Amino acid sequence: MDGSSNLPYRRTVATQRDERREQTRRRVYECALAVFRRDSVAACRIDDIAKLAGVARGTFYFHFPTKEDVLIERMRETESEICASLDQHPADAPLPQILSTLTQKLAEIWEHDPALLPEVASAALRKTALTMSDQEATPLRSTLSMRFSAAAERGEITPALPATILSDLYLGHTLAGLLAWYGNPAVPLRGVLDGVTHIFWNGTAQRA
Repeated sequence: MDGSSNLPYRRTVATQRDERREQTRRRVYECALAVFRRDSVAACRIDDIAKLAGVARGTFYFHFPTKEDVLIERMRETESEICASLDQHPADAPLPQILSTLTQKLAEIWEHDPALLPEVASAALRKTALTMSDQEATPLRSTLSMRFSAAAERGEITPALPATILSDLYLGHTLAGLLAWYGNPAVPLRGVLDGVTHIFWNGTAQRA
């Protein structure tokens, strides 16, 4: 019998194995976030994550070499949600519309799950610092950079700085807004982020 006749079976088995591995990875990820929220990232034990996920300790390290990798995954998940919303806008959408969608999604994601915000923000900053010269390093940075560049070509924003730098500055201001809200959550997060956008777009000086 030609061994090629077993190929469909082998592919099925490989697919099922990959699916189980991905399901386990997802369970470990979600359990890690739950333990992070409960105990804090610094104080939590890998054994507690593994126990909650129903896996061996080594399984955690197989999927996530460090706790930081879980936080980076949370950052990527957040960025993916935001970019999906931004991509629904046409290429020539006005930049204020893009920024409004971004702040709306950030508020939806973090307002009801603030516990991990400082840790995820710190992980994001560390990752960005290591890849600062690569504008494509993260989906959100890449997407926003393209939107700012398109706005610059349309004359929507000042040519005082390159669009890519303005894009990074806006993201930095937004991250600062998230952390400021975390320290003073009495104000709705969407209001804080919209205020950050307004200040970035219009400045803070009172006009006569």
